[in-house]
Amino acid sequence: MTTPANANALTTDLDLMRSVAGRTDTRNEEIRAMLQAFIGRMSSVPPSVWGGAAATRFKDVVDRWNIESTKLYHALHGIAETIRYNEAALREAAETHAHHIATAGGHL
Repeated sequence: MTTPANANALTTDLDLMRSVAGRTDTRNEEIRAMLQAFIGRMSSVPPSVWGGAAATRFKDVVDRWNIESTKLYHALHGIAETIRYNEAALREAAETHAHHIATAGGHL
């Protein structure tokens, strides 16, 4: 049994990388909107219903939640940007290599 010549080759689907980055952005915005809607609904409860120690504790939880959701938003944004940067760098490298190969082939 023989192994195909490119079986151990590193391959990259550049269009897939771009698509994944876009989907990451979309999900990131969906998560952010969902969290903001939830906090908005919970924060709209009137003080007459939600007061004292429970309200103070809830405010502390919301503050922590906002900090963590901001971290999540920035992390997902960073992941999408890194994927885009890597896709562009790999695409440029592939184009440069293809140009060099074509140039070298023209001199044969």
